[in-house]
Amino acid sequence: MPPDPDRILSDFIDAWNAGRRPDFDEHLARAAEADRAQLAADITAFVAFAPTPDYDDAALAAIRAEPAVAAGAAAAAAARGGLWRALLPRLRERAALSTAQLAAGLVGALGLPSDRETKTRRYLEQLEAGELDPRGLSRRLLDAMARLLGVPRGELEGASAFGAPAATALFRAEGPAAERIRTDLGVIADALAAPSGVGWDEVDELFCSGER
Repeated sequence: MPPDPDRILSDFIDAWNAGRRPDFDEHLARAAEADRAQLAADITAFVAFAPTPDYDDAALAAIRAEPAVAAGAAAAAAARGGLWRALLPRLRERAALSTAQLAAGLVGALGLPSDRETKTRRYLEQLEAGELDPRGLSRRLLDAMARLLGVPRGELEGASAFGAPAATALFRAEGPAAERIRTDLGVIADALAAPSGVGWDEVDELFCSGER
């Protein structure tokens, strides 16, 4: 007799949380045919909202090496970066602010030490060049930017979230079942783009943590 679907889902969740990248198809195949559609929906729902596991270096290397991850992340980052390349200079000009002035305003508004202006300006320049993934911008930073630029924060958040890629390789899956689940997922391993932590300070936290 096939295992209870709840038991299979529990096994998948345990493996996910342990960073073992559970095989979606393998878990689905363990269920009775009549239970598979609901189990697939339950796994999809879990992965869509589950925290990113604490992957070890070997697992992260394997994820980065998968073509679907590289292609999806690159396409989504390019889409988001393109929006910010167009949006931020326009908003700055409308507010009559140079990049340096916006950086100084952010440092003041956020209560940062004055010597953080240079680093803040560099991050803003990366945003305008499309070289920084805007999903990393924290809510605190977006709040301050919105006030200084005179726009609703939602406008900036929308540009940051646009084109978020599906999580095609946080778990292993092949075949039609995998294709279905890949169209539904809205998460990706934050660890893939996480900075190394060397020289990390509050400015990095504001621009790269994605803290909401």
